[in-house]
Amino acid sequence: MSGGVEPETPPGSSSGGSTPVGGKPPRHHLTSIRHCASSARIAAASAEFELDSGTLSLISPTDIRPGFLPVFRSGSFADIGPKSYMEDEHLCVDNLIEHLGVRGPGIPAPGAFYGVFDGHGGTDAACFVRKNILKYITEDCHFPNSIEMAIRSAFVKADHAIADSHSLDRNSGTTALTVLIFGRKMLVANAGDCRAVLGKRGRAVELSRDHKPNCKVERLRIENLGGTVFDGYLNGQLSVARGDW
Repeated sequence: MSGGVEPETPPGSSSGGSTPVGGKPPRHHLTSIRHCASSARIAAASAEFELDSGTLSLISPTDIRPGFLPVFRSGSFADIGPKSYMEDEHLCVDNLIEHLGVRGPGIPAPGAFYGVFDGHGGTDAACFVRKNILKYITEDCHFPNSIEMAIRSAFVKADHAIADSHSLDRNSGTTALTVLIFGRKMLVANAGDCRAVLGKRGRAVELSRDHKPNCKVERLRIENLGGTVFDGYLNGQLSVARGDW
């Protein structure tokens, strides 16, 4: 599953960037993005749920002309692969204010939200997170004053809701990779092995870190709960960690 998003220049305006000619291997440093002030940091959401999150400045204040706001466009593509049915979900919200139906205090423009949810063991978990994760973020008590805290809380809430639900298949699970564009900030959060990549002037820059069972902290958490990690696989079967291990 893959997707892309780019700001659209309104009629009469010109785009200041050049068109990428070809992709290059992902780089591990956000400093390769020119004219962007970035501050990516990885933090644990809580003792029971590890979440990678980062913040990236999209453009500097001097790059915005008075009265000019970018409009976002997105595209997505999903491939079922060798499976007999699709277990993955994705979400594209190009206009966050329009989607929420109101622009409250502290909610800047432009705003957009994108997510990829790679399910396993059925479709229940991926569908549930796709339908609820944005609502959990915007209804959190930390929103919009502390966006990073709201996102962490939303991930934990979604994890607990799936675990406590009696209507969802308990064998079903999902990764979650979200990107929230909030004014001049882009916040990336990841639980699982999906990956966010920024295309900039022919370069591919990784914005997320894979969250796998063989990560040291995650492996210790799994083993403390009675699970095992063998050759990078949870209990020798699953390549991503689960909240119940």
